[in-house]
Amino acid sequence: MADVDAITPFVGATPDFAEAVDDLAGWQNNRRAALLDLIGRPPFASPMALDVELIERHDDGDLWREKIRYGGPADDVVWAWLIRPKKLAVPAPAVICLPGSFMTPNWGKDAPAGLAGPLVPGDPEAYGVDLARAGFVTLCPDYPCCGERTAAGLKSHDTTELDQRFPTWTRVGLSAWDVSRAVDVLLGRDEADVNRIGVCGWSQGGQMAIIGAALDERIRAIVSVCGWGPLRGIGGARAHNWAQSYNFPRLSPCLNGAQPLSIDFDEIVACLAPRPFLDVRAEADETFPNRELATAALNGLQQLWQGVDAAAAFALTGAAGGHAHGHVAAAAQLQWLQRWLA
Repeated sequence: MADVDAITPFVGATPDFAEAVDDLAGWQNNRRAALLDLIGRPPFASPMALDVELIERHDDGDLWREKIRYGGPADDVVWAWLIRPKKLAVPAPAVICLPGSFMTPNWGKDAPAGLAGPLVPGDPEAYGVDLARAGFVTLCPDYPCCGERTAAGLKSHDTTELDQRFPTWTRVGLSAWDVSRAVDVLLGRDEADVNRIGVCGWSQGGQMAIIGAALDERIRAIVSVCGWGPLRGIGGARAHNWAQSYNFPRLSPCLNGAQPLSIDFDEIVACLAPRPFLDVRAEADETFPNRELATAALNGLQQLWQGVDAAAAFALTGAAGGHAHGHVAAAAQLQWLQRWLA
């Protein structure tokens, strides 16, 4: 462990978002290409048939909760909970609710669906249920290598089997693809409004909400709770963790400053502009300890949204405490999604 702790920080330049303001589409296309270089591109030319299958239906009082399965071996089978209120004004806004990952004991989709947790007693981590009760259609999918997508004989987040099937892809690359497939599922639902689809998540869910939406402009509003911070300046065990197979293995050449980062998280966030984006950050979140760099990055992003005449579509909410989906986050998330989608 001593060698891991001695890893020197990632090296990267502070983005010049003035360039993005001058040519937003061109700048974003360049950064999306860099993102795909990092996480891998889908190993096929076009999407496969969804083949959505209803597995279970549950009457949860004021809600319908359905377990569905979709996809196939070519792009992986996904299990998800689809939740909607019984009294629903259709077509209704829809939200993809991505779970936390490393902070939960392999609960996967069950956490936002209210079937597992909360990790922190009393915290409103069942946001798939809470948003459904507020009038949204919600879709809570499992991540690759998590929940019902954990390979037989392997532990959660073990990518061995996944890497064998998709040697040119990564788990995060497939997770981003999953977000787009979730959009496809919602587009096929009569009760979902195709023009009012959002995504939210906390922890890794917040990260994947950003990455998925950065690559799919059909998503109209985004919320990330404790989901990101700049990689530049991160060293030691945290840098080692970011470069693992379940995260971003193509960061390995950047360890110990051997190569500069080809892209950083604030640049990925910038690919969301001018769409509505809410960032919720915990004041004592040790997952992202480089707070001064994060503050500078957020200031730059705010200026970007202002520069493209979308100042009202960028917001930051601070929450006390550590890495969690608490009451402040839940309230801000609901208000944001209602404002931009409802």
